[in-house]
Amino acid sequence: MAALTTEELEMRRSTLQEELVQVGELRLGSLIHRYRRCGKPNCVCADPAHRGHGCWVITKRVAGKNVMSTVPNEEDLPEVRRQLEEGRRFWKLAEEFAEASDELSRRRLKGAEAKATAKKGGSKKSS
Repeated sequence: MAALTTEELEMRRSTLQEELVQVGELRLGSLIHRYRRCGKPNCVCADPAHRGHGCWVITKRVAGKNVMSTVPNEEDLPEVRRQLEEGRRFWKLAEEFAEASDELSRRRLKGAEAKATAKKGGSKKSS
């Protein structure tokens, strides 16, 4: 982002802010298909040769731990995938917005520093 002028960077930051407002319903995490055993002794999955019951799970890290939540209905998978994609889009926009804001803040501080230095050194009398 350093290649952009300050004005271009401000416009980019404003555009990103508008895009963040438009973010729809989202979910964070990844979708995986997993197999597990239900634990019922008479179920087909109790057979060691059986790989278990399949289910779709959303997995994400919360406070340093993996948390999983089952997608109860396979009919909901398209919507869940859309929500997860929107979550990825949100993080990408948020990261770009933070980078633009950081660069603008850095530039403004440099500008304030330069003005303060000019004021300090500008009032000296020549000898």
